[in-house]
Amino acid sequence: MIVDSHFHIDETMLTIDEQVKLMETNGITKAALIAPFNTTMFSAEETPEGKAGLDYFRQLLLDGSPDGFNMYNALVEDRDFVLGGQHFPIYFKPDNACVEKAIARYPGKFYGWVTVNPNQPEAMREVETYLTKPGFIGVKAHPFMHQYSIKALDEAAAFCSENKKPMLIHLSAEKGSYQYLPEKYPELKVIYAHLGVPHWKNMWEYVKDKANVFLDTSSDYLTREIVAKGAGVIDYRKLIFGNDGPYGCLEFNHFDFTQKKGWIETLKIPDSHKECIFGKNFMELIS
Repeated sequence: MIVDSHFHIDETMLTIDEQVKLMETNGITKAALIAPFNTTMFSAEETPEGKAGLDYFRQLLLDGSPDGFNMYNALVEDRDFVLGGQHFPIYFKPDNACVEKAIARYPGKFYGWVTVNPNQPEAMREVETYLTKPGFIGVKAHPFMHQYSIKALDEAAAFCSENKKPMLIHLSAEKGSYQYLPEKYPELKVIYAHLGVPHWKNMWEYVKDKANVFLDTSSDYLTREIVAKGAGVIDYRKLIFGNDGPYGCLEFNHFDFTQKKGWIETLKIPDSHKECIFGKNFMELIS
């Protein structure tokens, strides 16, 4: 069974109906849905110059270079996500209702992450409410886009730890932020998105000795080569498959599910380990 642990809803890019069709075509049994974080953002065809720039950025992060963290920080400017010179306004009030509707529309096909922005009024009340609803499995947080310190997640983390719910977190470049929650809440299960971007250099060592920390393999921050490099040093039981769609769509209703799935399929590890990455690890985490 293949379970996509990380997929956003944005029907201006990919409709739920089309997503379900594409999942079935590509053998993906279920997906865990997340509210959108920014306005419609189609990807452009990659140019040689663009690829070279991205590869340079990724290598800086792999090296743990301050220049890489500076480039990462520049992706968020005031209230916008900035990519390729284009500005995409960020949604600061999460639309968790759209996730609830999708779960109800396709029973048994979707799980839901409830997104929290601790800077929003009534944030915890919304978390507590949604985690009682069918299909919701845990809390998604984005300190990077929503621009807050990891310590602002204390209340959500304490609640999740007490109620045995995982958290999925896209980290900011805040120094040491990846250590804070797992060490303060050792019973809390934490998934860091995109192999722990931007902290790849330190994260991949850190995760080895932390029973409650996991990494997902989603997003175009990564490449096949980076996933293979990570899988070479990270225990397969720590890795969780995801796409981060519909980001990556070149045009409306065209999302390539084969790319990130292929990153796992081509790993030089036993098939039984791939099965764990594709679904077993995640299902154990949310059970």
